[in-house]
Amino acid sequence: MHIGIDLDNTVLDATSAHLHYYNRVSGLSLTPGDVTDFYIYRLYGWDDAKRDAVYREYGHEIHWNSPPLPMASSIVRELSARHRISIITARPTLFRDVTVKWLEAHNIHYHSIAFTEDKLGQCIDSKVDVLIDDAPHYAEQFALVNRPVILYEQPYNVHVTNDRVYRASNWPQVKQHVDHLESIQ
Repeated sequence: MHIGIDLDNTVLDATSAHLHYYNRVSGLSLTPGDVTDFYIYRLYGWDDAKRDAVYREYGHEIHWNSPPLPMASSIVRELSARHRISIITARPTLFRDVTVKWLEAHNIHYHSIAFTEDKLGQCIDSKVDVLIDDAPHYAEQFALVNRPVILYEQPYNVHVTNDRVYRASNWPQVKQHVDHLESIQ
């Protein structure tokens, strides 16, 4: 199978790193338990311009200091031995170098990488069989065109329900879903 895998809050804990730097800028003290919106910056009352300015200033540190989620590295390595793995991230290409270095530092195996907000288009063009992601809007897009998504559970995506959306709260569950999808192909 060809598996597309998102990074932020799927392979790694981006929430904690974002909160660290956003709290520093804002003077607030938000915690991961406060995050109920996919777009964390909205919890701070920021508009797009403020978010972009903070992200440009701290994005490298945010991406470098995001720890991998438990078992993500080992399971992605295991999957890459049997499947084609494409990292598909909505991060701006400005952060390409830090992203690739982070993946190397954490021994995340993959065959290709794409930086795009059009994940559905990227997956269709690249013939990806399943996407692993945390974003509710991507899960809903994929479900609408009858494509499977393994949705890595986060507080902001609990409302997404569809027969093509497979929920996983950890990487062993992700692997179980991949194995199931492989068996029915």
